[in-house]
Amino acid sequence: MTQPSILLLPFQWTTTRLTIADGVLDDVARLTAVFNACSYVEPWDPTFHVIAEDELRQVIEQSLSTGDDHRYFRLQAVRLAGEDNPIGYFHLWHWSPRLPQADTAFISMFVIHPDFQGQRYAQEVVDGLADQLRQLGYAAIWLEVYLKNWPALRFWMRQGFTRIVTYDGDPAHSATAHASLVLERRLNS
Repeated sequence: MTQPSILLLPFQWTTTRLTIADGVLDDVARLTAVFNACSYVEPWDPTFHVIAEDELRQVIEQSLSTGDDHRYFRLQAVRLAGEDNPIGYFHLWHWSPRLPQADTAFISMFVIHPDFQGQRYAQEVVDGLADQLRQLGYAAIWLEVYLKNWPALRFWMRQGFTRIVTYDGDPAHSATAHASLVLERRLNS
């Protein structure tokens, strides 16, 4: 599949209370701590296992790469306006062979440190991200959510991710089996 010409999120953008900017290598330790603080979710979502700083460093390096294989991938850190330490981050694919059209973005990870959850920061990021992508000409955002992670499923549905794109799951039910949905939020004006 040919990689299209796509407009990318700006290096930095803001919402009412937050600054969102491309993650940099100086963020590795704090972003690893943010992710690992969310490891309580692992029984519901297997992607939330405790990670080492090297794993997140590789993701940030991928995000900062300008090579053809990675230029459509971004890790953006979320900070309170005027603060240095990130309180969360997300991964966004502007384009991927997994997506059927070039006007769809894919959130592959989204975390807010538990100390900052319940204060509507996540909703502010999602709404700001939707506005940024809409202005760039995107028609939709997709993401994958595990069915056992019902708090995340409820959150994303409240954020307008209400169309089920596809379903994937283990072939047999068990205590460790997982199933997930890819959900879509349309970005109609």
